[in-house]
Amino acid sequence: MTLQTEQEYIRVLKNRLEGVLPQEELDDLLSDYSEHFRIGKANGRTEEDLCSSLGSPEDVAREVRATHLVRKAEHTCSCRNIFHAVIATLGLGLFNLVFVLVPFIILVALLAVIFLLGVVFAVFGSAAFVFSILQILGIASFAIWQSPAAGVFFSIGITSFGLLLIVAGFYLARFFYRLGIRYLKWNIGVIRGTEDIG
Repeated sequence: MTLQTEQEYIRVLKNRLEGVLPQEELDDLLSDYSEHFRIGKANGRTEEDLCSSLGSPEDVAREVRATHLVRKAEHTCSCRNIFHAVIATLGLGLFNLVFVLVPFIILVALLAVIFLLGVVFAVFGSAAFVFSILQILGIASFAIWQSPAAGVFFSIGITSFGLLLIVAGFYLARFFYRLGIRYLKWNIGVIRGTEDIG
């Protein structure tokens, strides 16, 4: 759909961004676009020409939405916010399916594997510790370790390793979260033709 008037352009932009941006931010953005039209018309350009030079309001709205959601994820860390930021950034271009979605899936899978391994080691180590103690007391009906005393120390080691993996997963998640925000900001900047979105 080719827009030919300022009023149509502003209306479509407003419709796409209502409920996404805070009202004050939306009003400022619409005011900026209205000012752009005012200056352009003062310089003898037609509204149709200005609409064309600004790009489609749908594309502008997608970029503004992605930028807003990335900033929101940056200021309020949560799985939901980073997920929404990634999804909004995917909508900016087809190549983002490779350059945003694939790294995101790989990182989430890596963190899930680290966390699950940590849980498995911690649970197995704890269970082995209990059986080692039962073995020492002569209560266990079967032996996990040939030497129950060595089994106690080995079980503590396995449990500790599992807990370390869980803690490492937590810190890696925080690191990758911050790195992911920087990457999404860079990606939006590349699409806009700027280096940074602030």
